[in-house]
Amino acid sequence: MIIPPDITEVIPSIGQLGVLQSVLLKLSGNPEQPYEIVDGDRRVNSALRYHLDTVPAIITDGTRGQIAAASAILNAARSSNPIDGARSWKIALEEGQFGSVAELAKHVHIGVQTIKKRLKLLDLPEDILVHVGVSVAEGVAEKMANLPADYQADAIDAALRQLDAGKKFTAADLKLSQTRRVEDREDSIDALFDLSPLPLLEITQDPIQELATEVQRLCQARNVPLEHLLDLLRPTPSLPLPAPPARPNRPPATVRDGRVNLGLRN
Repeated sequence: MIIPPDITEVIPSIGQLGVLQSVLLKLSGNPEQPYEIVDGDRRVNSALRYHLDTVPAIITDGTRGQIAAASAILNAARSSNPIDGARSWKIALEEGQFGSVAELAKHVHIGVQTIKKRLKLLDLPEDILVHVGVSVAEGVAEKMANLPADYQADAIDAALRQLDAGKKFTAADLKLSQTRRVEDREDSIDALFDLSPLPLLEITQDPIQELATEVQRLCQARNVPLEHLLDLLRPTPSLPLPAPPARPNRPPATVRDGRVNLGLRN
């Protein structure tokens, strides 16, 4: 039971369509009529006049935070601005009016993904939010809100320049700002490589030290004593060469009649 409103005005459309927008109730403390109307007197009165059995309602515990959250939802339902709705949903969720986005979506008859997208819009600066739905389409704002931080900052700067000039910021403008950023980065990188007189990275390596480090690593991995390996690597002392055979004693060569006797015959 609800404490009836002290009002006589009737909304004719309710007789045909019923109550489409929730009324806001709080606990009254009266066991016989436990709920008191906070927002929606005309809707309740019209429902009574047209003999409706039930009306959709948001019931709070009467605390300021929950009433503010629920009132925000009701006020947002009267507005077509997506940011108004997002702000109201955020208040309602923060105040615990709804336990989850899914519960909120069920109540306001809007898809979960739509609610999440619009809540994400609130990450954008206020200078952008005031233009959403007017000079910035909701879809463009959603794309901007989902950009990585550095890209988003550039997109916001581009949007503000466009809006300050009295122009709309469109999806084409958003794409152009992203393309321009990529081109600027490529030019900066090319200039860095072309103009630098010295190599960007110079690594000095000692090949002997590098080889020694690798040998030590392999010895540890194979459990081979380093000294044993060094013994195997040291060159084996070479044996002395055998002495050449002694030549036989030969008589000294003599010269006779202009000919040389080499002493090869007896």
